Amino acid sequence: MIGIDRKTGRQISGFDQLVSRITQVMTTPLGGRAKRPKFGSRVRDTLAANMSDSMLVRTQAAAIEAFYNPANGLQDFAPTSCVAVRHASGLHLYFEGRWQGRPVKFGVPLENVSTSESIT
Repeated sequence: MIGIDRKTGRQISGFDQLVSRITQVMTTPLGGRAKRPKFGSRVRDTLAANMSDSMLVRTQAAAIEAFYNPANGLQDFAPTSCVAVRHASGLHLYFEGRWQGRPVKFGVPLENVSTSESIT
């Protein structure tokens, strides 16, 4: 699959495109797109709350749930774990799973993501 990098506008493919798609899903609230209301995740719903340990678990659950939403088009990645980690600049989600038959690991930063504005 070929895509466009959200920051540079350059063409991306392969693993970079997978990470870009997942980042877009994790940072788009459900109902945030008028013509695709089922696209996105509930991850941003948790970002305005105090980042207690229990809220990190809810964020992880919301992230994993997004992979099982067919509207997100992420069926080519099978997650095996998701870990939400606090950083000074925000929250990061670290994923492990299988993509194209091989194990992969990557992180998705949720920095500067407001719960009131869409970045997609």
